[in-house]
Amino acid sequence: MTSVLRASVYWHDAQGRAWLRDVLLPAGSTLGDAVRASGLEPRLAEAAPDAPDGTAASLRLAVFGRLREAGEALCDGDRVDITRELRVDPKQARRLRAASLRARRRPGSR
Repeated sequence: MTSVLRASVYWHDAQGRAWLRDVLLPAGSTLGDAVRASGLEPRLAEAAPDAPDGTAASLRLAVFGRLREAGEALCDGDRVDITRELRVDPKQARRLRAASLRARRRPGSR
């Protein structure tokens, strides 16, 4: 077992800006510790709109695409993704895109 854990913290905001921060933490650290160590907390107000301060404990976190709690143990090499609620249901978004494409087609084309 290593005494230092290497991890990455990723955040992509609604305007399309992305941040990826590599962090080194002591063994036994949590996902929330990684978010705090990344220095991204001040940018995370939109990820936890109901939380007054956007703290790591109130965020939705995922490791390699699987939702996890902030208090769960961090493993060496983890990529912690900070997620936010979807604004549009993915099925509905696809229906809207398809309807838009159909509306732009030339008359008589398939």
